[in-house]
Amino acid sequence: MIVLVQGGLGSEREISLKTGAAFERALKNLKANYTVIDAKEDFPVQISKIKNIKCALLALHGKYGEDGTIQGILEYLKIPYTGSGVMASALAMNKAATKQILSQNGIPNADYGVINLNFLKESDINSELQKIVKKVGIPLVVKPLQEGSSVGMSIVKNEKDVLNAIHLAAKYDKQILIEKFISGMEITVPIWFGKALPIIEIKPKSEFYDYKRKYTKGETDYILPAPLSPELQKKCEKYSIDTFLAVGCRHYARVDLMISEDHKPYVLEINTLPGCTETSLLPKSAAKAGLKFDDMIQTLIENATLDYA
Repeated sequence: MIVLVQGGLGSEREISLKTGAAFERALKNLKANYTVIDAKEDFPVQISKIKNIKCALLALHGKYGEDGTIQGILEYLKIPYTGSGVMASALAMNKAATKQILSQNGIPNADYGVINLNFLKESDINSELQKIVKKVGIPLVVKPLQEGSSVGMSIVKNEKDVLNAIHLAAKYDKQILIEKFISGMEITVPIWFGKALPIIEIKPKSEFYDYKRKYTKGETDYILPAPLSPELQKKCEKYSIDTFLAVGCRHYARVDLMISEDHKPYVLEINTLPGCTETSLLPKSAAKAGLKFDDMIQTLIENATLDYA
């Protein structure tokens, strides 16, 4: 029995359900024996009742699904699952931890600072902000430390607007990443079992690639393959694979990068369970490489394992 796990408790629940629908279509095409469950509060009870589980096929995104939470439950219950393990999932979801790993491995990423509202008094926030703004400069990017799909993210062009951006991000996380804004080309590099798939350029029809632009048809143009020189393409592929390996990911992921106006790539983040909706990037890239979606799902099922295996 294959258990398709979707939905969940996080802000990306709606996208997870769309990915789940795509996975379910593939399972039907594969004539697989499967059931579907929603990863709500009673998830451990739900999945414990299912007999003869071959693996959990994870169609989850964001907090409580892509951050090691569900993976830890599955480890405890000794149920093999698809995607990265507990540690890699947790590290990738924590943007500051990811950036520390990138820096330790010589992978370029933007200057940053972290505001931890759990330990700061309201009166101390401004002084901490000033230190970070002085370090990273304006413009800058403000986003929750542990969220996905650009939820709670702002691009700030004036110092007076930083505090409002902090308050927006704080709706989703008490730890907030403040990062140097890099102007240039945004690209994404899907990784499939340690190899880079064709690179995609992302061209949103607004200032930045926010939640709406990611998941609304026609709001973003995608250039596949991205118009990169052979040298720059190889560099982006190398940084992306290095990120995948350094964080400890497995099976598949998607690495987002910015290429500055002076043609230098910077890794933004890595997504350990990238979306597979009709507007998602990994399926687009995989199709360009000749990989059929149904075959990819079959491969994930066959390679499902536990973190310590």
